[in-house]
Amino acid sequence: MRKRIKIELEDDEGTKYTLALEGSVSRDKLMKAMEMLEVMDVPMEPAHRAPDEGTFFGKVQTLLETTFAAGDFSSSDVAREFEERYDQPVKLSTISTYLARLADRQHIKRERFGNSWVYRRVYLKPAQVAER
Repeated sequence: MRKRIKIELEDDEGTKYTLALEGSVSRDKLMKAMEMLEVMDVPMEPAHRAPDEGTFFGKVQTLLETTFAAGDFSSSDVAREFEERYDQPVKLSTISTYLARLADRQHIKRERFGNSWVYRRVYLKPAQVAER
C-alpha cells in the first residue's frame, strides 16, 4: 500500500520546512526523517497559533477552544454562543458548514446522534500532528 505523509513545520523566525514521504513508508523510515529534522534543529513541538478573531472562521475556532474545550456540543450550541458573544446573527447552516470542514480536517470529531451531529474537540499527541 502506497502511503503519503507530509510534515510541515515552522520555526520561531518564520522559516517553513516541508518534508514529504511517499511510497513504502515504514515507521523506521519516518523516524529517520524526524531524526534528520532534529539534526537540522527544526522545532518539533507544534506551535499553537491563536485564531484570528477578525475573521468569521477565527471566531468559531475561538469558541471551540474556549467555551467548547471539553465535552460534546452541537452546531446549535455553537451558533447560540456565537450570537451571544459576538452580538452578530449567524445562520445555523453556516456554523454547520464550518464544523463539517473542521471535522473533515480532523480538528474536531463528528458523530451521528439520531438525525443530528454531535461534535467533540480532538486533542492530538505530537506524533499524530507529525502524521497529518
